[in-house]
Amino acid sequence: MKIKYLFALSMVAQFSFTQEVNFNNFIKKHELKVNSDIAFKSLKNQIDELDLSFESQQWPVEILKYVLKELRENPIISSKIIVLFIIEHSNKSKTIKIEVPIKEKYINAFKSEVGFRDNYVEFLSDTYEFIMERL
Repeated sequence: MKIKYLFALSMVAQFSFTQEVNFNNFIKKHELKVNSDIAFKSLKNQIDELDLSFESQQWPVEILKYVLKELRENPIISSKIIVLFIIEHSNKSKTIKIEVPIKEKYINAFKSEVGFRDNYVEFLSDTYEFIMERL
């Protein structure tokens, strides 16, 4: 009789250890979409480059607004998060996906009034450079 219990227990243990847990199902996906035609144009002259530069300077601000909204809605966030920044063409035929990491130091700074002012410009600059390197 003890052998049956031992066998049943070992089968249950084997089954429980072979189950895979996908933590991605439990973690909220952070996605931010923007529309842009300029990001998909070929840069033929300086005017095209300036247009892209002016538009792309707004993207870190959009990411900052998104992160601040997420921090207000979920104050438990304390470690770094990754925002999937998606740039879509206006007719949705093309997309660019960039995973933008938001460092823990920025998250902690944006939660406090004191740290926000000190890290605001640095965050925008880091995020802008990160996006432009991946375009």
